[in-house]
Amino acid sequence: MKNGNIDVHCHLFNGKFAFEELLEIGWRWIHGEYPYADGQMRRTTRGIRLPLPPFIKKMITYTANLFETVTRDPAGNYKYETECYRKSGFGRSEPLISVPLMMDIYFIFDDGAGHARRSGIGAMSAARKKASLGQLHIDEKGHSEFDAFAEEMKGLVLQAVSERASSGRRAATATDAKRKKSVEKELDAIIGECKAPRKAPSRVRGGARGGDVQMTRGYRHHIEALREIKQAAPDSVFPFLAVDPRRIGIDSLVDEHVLRGDFHGVKLYCPLGYLPSHPDLNPVFRTCIDNGIPVTAHTSPGGFPSQCGQIRSFRRKKDGVVVPVFFDKDDFVKQRKPEKGESAQSLFFADPGNWLDVLESAGYGRLKVNFAHFGGEDYIGAFADGKAKPGNWTAAIVELMERFENVYADVAYCPGSKMPEYIGKIAARHPVVAERLMFGTDYVMIMINGCGLTNYFNEYTGLTSAMLRDNAVKFLARP
Repeated sequence: MKNGNIDVHCHLFNGKFAFEELLEIGWRWIHGEYPYADGQMRRTTRGIRLPLPPFIKKMITYTANLFETVTRDPAGNYKYETECYRKSGFGRSEPLISVPLMMDIYFIFDDGAGHARRSGIGAMSAARKKASLGQLHIDEKGHSEFDAFAEEMKGLVLQAVSERASSGRRAATATDAKRKKSVEKELDAIIGECKAPRKAPSRVRGGARGGDVQMTRGYRHHIEALREIKQAAPDSVFPFLAVDPRRIGIDSLVDEHVLRGDFHGVKLYCPLGYLPSHPDLNPVFRTCIDNGIPVTAHTSPGGFPSQCGQIRSFRRKKDGVVVPVFFDKDDFVKQRKPEKGESAQSLFFADPGNWLDVLESAGYGRLKVNFAHFGGEDYIGAFADGKAKPGNWTAAIVELMERFENVYADVAYCPGSKMPEYIGKIAARHPVVAERLMFGTDYVMIMINGCGLTNYFNEYTGLTSAMLRDNAVKFLARP
C-alpha cells in the first residue's frame, strides 16, 4: 500500500449492476425460482403483464437513480473519485487510496419462508442442493416470454428515470430526453447480453472447501469489474467482497476471491435480512480470524433494506446453539416507532448489539470489524452533544471499541460541516475513538442523494492524520 489518505468505504457500481440483478430477480420470481430453483410456487405469465411483487418498485427506483446519477462504469467511477479528491482541499498533498465495497442485492425480496418451512439448518442445506447455480440465461425458446418481461422492466426503469429528471420542473428538457435515450440504449444492451449464446458456467470449483457457488449475473460482473480496477492500481485499490449468508457457497467465494484472490476484505449488509450471527457466516468469520481479513458491516438505521415485511432466518448464539429468528415489520414498528429516514429492517438487523453473539463467542473477539457509518449522522450528533437517548448506536459502537481491540468504525455517509466537531467531542471523552475511527465517503451513494463528492472531501480536510490514514492502515493490515 502506498502512502496516502484512505477512503475506507466507497462503492463503484452503477446502473448496469442493478438492472442485471433486477432482471435476474424478476425472471426467477415469475418462474418460481427465486431465490432458489426448488420447484415450489411455480408462477406463470399473464400476457405481457407479469405477476411481479408490488414491492419490486423500490428496486426499480434504485436502478433508475443509479442510471440517472451515476453515468460512468465502475472504472470511470474510480477515476471520478480520484479527480474529486484532487479538486478538494486535500489537493495533491497525498494520493487517495480507495476501498470499494461490493453490494449484493439479490436477496432483497427473500423472506426466508422456503428455509423456515423445513426443520433445521441441515434440511435447509439439502434444499439448497437443488438450487440453480448458473447465471441467468435465456434460451431461444424463451426469447418471446423474456422479451415481454424485459420490455416491461425497461419501461418501468425509464419511467422512473423521467420522473427523477423532471422532479421540481414543469417540463422535461432536451438534455433529459438525450439522457433517457442513452439509458434506453444501455438497457437494451443488457437485455441483449442475457439472450446471447451461453458461455462457460460461472462457477467456482476447487476452493479450500470445494463445491459450487451461486453466481447471479450482476454479482459476477461486479466482481470482475473490481478485480480489473484492482489489477490496474494494485497499491491504491483494496476491494471488499459482498457476503450474504444466503448465497450458496459463499464460504468458497471468500476462499477464492479474498483468501487467495484480489479482494482484501469482506462486506456485510445485514439490513437485507440477516443477522451477523447467521450460522452460515460462521465459517466465513473463522477464515477472517485465522487470516487477519477485515470485515465491514453496515451500521446505520437507513440504507437500502430488505423489502419483506416478514423475514424468517437463523441466529447462532455465543454458546453455539442455533435458533430461529422471526422479524415482523408491523409488530416491530409498533414497539420501536422508527423516525424519518429509518427503516424497521435496518433497525432490527443492523443494530450493533447483534454483534455480541459473534464477538462474545470463544475466540471471535479477535475478529476485525468496521461498524460502517458509526451509527449514522443523527446518532453521532446526539451522542457528541450529550443528548443520546437509550439505544444510541454511536454510543453502542464506542462501547464495543472499548471492549474489543479490533473494533473500528467509519464516517461514510455522514455529511455536514459540524461532523469533524462532533467527532472531536466524542474522541475527547473516549480516546479509543481517536485510534479506531476512519474516514469514508460512501461514494456513489452520496451522489444519489445529492451530496457532491468534492464537497464531502472538503468537509473532512481537518480530520486528524490518524483518522485519515493510520487507523485504516491498522484495520486493513493482513499478515
